[in-house]
Parts: sequence; structure tokens; C-alpha cells
Amino acid sequence: MTERDGNSPAIVIWGLYNEEWGLDWDIPGDPAKQRAAARAYELLKELDPTRPAVDNSGWTHVRTDLLDWHYYDESAASWARTLAALVQGEQDDFPVRLGPDYVVRKKLAGAPSQPLRGLPFLNSEYGGGFTSVERAWHLRWQTQELRRHERVAGYVYTELYDIEHESAGLLDFERRAKDLGGVDPADVNAVTTLVLDVVPVAPGRDLLSETREITVPVRVSHHGTEPVSGRVHTAWTPVLGAAPAAPGTPGPHVEAKPFLLSLPTEVHAELPPGWTSGRLHLTLVADGTVVARTALDIDTHTAPVIGDDPAAVPR
Repeated sequence: MTERDGNSPAIVIWGLYNEEWGLDWDIPGDPAKQRAAARAYELLKELDPTRPAVDNSGWTHVRTDLLDWHYYDESAASWARTLAALVQGEQDDFPVRLGPDYVVRKKLAGAPSQPLRGLPFLNSEYGGGFTSVERAWHLRWQTQELRRHERVAGYVYTELYDIEHESAGLLDFERRAKDLGGVDPADVNAVTTLVLDVVPVAPGRDLLSETREITVPVRVSHHGTEPVSGRVHTAWTPVLGAAPAAPGTPGPHVEAKPFLLSLPTEVHAELPPGWTSGRLHLTLVADGTVVARTALDIDTHTAPVIGDDPAAVPR
């Protein structure tokens, strides 16, 4: 592998095992398999010391240059909680569903030789949902949570396009666009993004409100080389609507330094007269240029949503 592909500029990171495939899913319980993963890492680094290498992508690491992990969850709320606990060091394992009624907990590292701190920390598989609209909803909210935490060094969404039996792509097998419910992946993964202090309920019903007046704490995640500052604008469309061409009504000022999540600023908005639901588009405009977009679907009906938290409220 290394001799064949080593000169390719497309190779950024070497991956040796994925989720313990070929190791019978039992690195934590078998020292011989731990030694096999460590030896594979050592051989790879002898052949190519110029690139980072990952021993066992996604699950229990033995010897690695990147501490990556794979985590899927159909609840946006519990996904955010688990992410925060991993980032803050409150736990060093996470649930993995191997079957409909079979869940195991995978540790980030499974050998004394592999530290849990001091390495780049990244999520290299995530996503959720069973329709294209649900997939895009999880892409938006889960990526937001990854951008919330400054310790997270990177992330890889699963996946760009459908392949074989996996229909999790943002594009279909023929690379055609899907209905993403008004979500633009370019906004989700932009250099500058907006992070809302909201725990969302479900697609089309991010925030349940008893009134038509909405207050949302908004932060900025900025991965540029210079600070960014501007005003957050608001505009309304029907639920799941695409972002309008015009940013809308200017609101509060916000600024962020590179790779540091900004302090929150409160954005106030009110549903248009006669509307009981709608999509609130939030746009950051800096020096006359749109640099970040996100959206929040508001529903003033208070019926509980089956399958997730009964209500979403600001954090």
C-alpha cells in the first residue's frame, strides 16, 4: 500500500485498521491484537515517517498519531451531550450500536502506551437520519456541535454520496443532489459558521415555543486567519425553506477570533403575523459580505415529538 500510493498527494493520513475490522472487534480484550495494531503502526512509520498514521480508526486505539472516533446517534440531544463529555474529559468511551438491541461502549484508547490527551482529537465518522431531509438536519446540528468545541481538530461526515447498500450520502449514487430540506452543506462547513445555543427537537421543529417571539443565543466559530466581525441578520421563510437572497433585518453585532468560539449574542425575532411556524434564517454579514448562514425551524404548537426530547429550549 505504501509503495503503491506513497507518492500520491491525495494521501494525507494513513489508516491501518477501521473499527477493529480484521481483529474480530476485540482489541480491548486481546493483548495479541493490541500488539498487531501497534506493529502495523510501527511498520508504516518506518516506510513513511512524513504522514500521520492511525492504527485503528474510530474505536479503541493502541498506537496512533491522531485520536479519532466514530459516533452515530439518532438523538441530536444525546449526541451533543456525549460529544461534550468526550471533549471535556468527563468520559473516555461512547456507545456503539452493533445491532438493533446490541450496544457496546468503545474506549478511545485501550493500552497504557496510548495517552488520551496531547494528540489531535477528531471525529472521523458521524451522521444520522433515514431520509435525505433527516440526514441534512443531523449534518447541520451535529457539525454545529463539533464547531462548538475548540479541542476538536477536525471531522469527517459520513458520507458524500450513496455507495452500494449505504444511502447516507448528501448526493445519490449518480452524484445527483438530494432534497436536503433547505440545508446547504457549504454553509455547514464554511470557514465561518454560526453556532446556536439550542438543543433541537426534530427536523422541521428545531425549537418549540409558546409564543411567536423568539430569543436565540448565537455564537461564531471562525477558522480563518484574521478575526471576523459583523452583524447577525434575520429573515423568515416557511419551515424547511432555502435561505433567501437578501440577508434580512440587521441585528446585534458579534465578533470572533480565529479558532476560538465567540461569546454569545442574543438575537430577537418574531414570527410574521398569522404564522404559527416558520424558518428563521440567521446570516452574519461582515463588511457587506455574507460570511455565515444557519437556520432554526420554529413551531408554536406544543405537542411532544416522539423519538427525541419532548421540547427544545435555549441552552
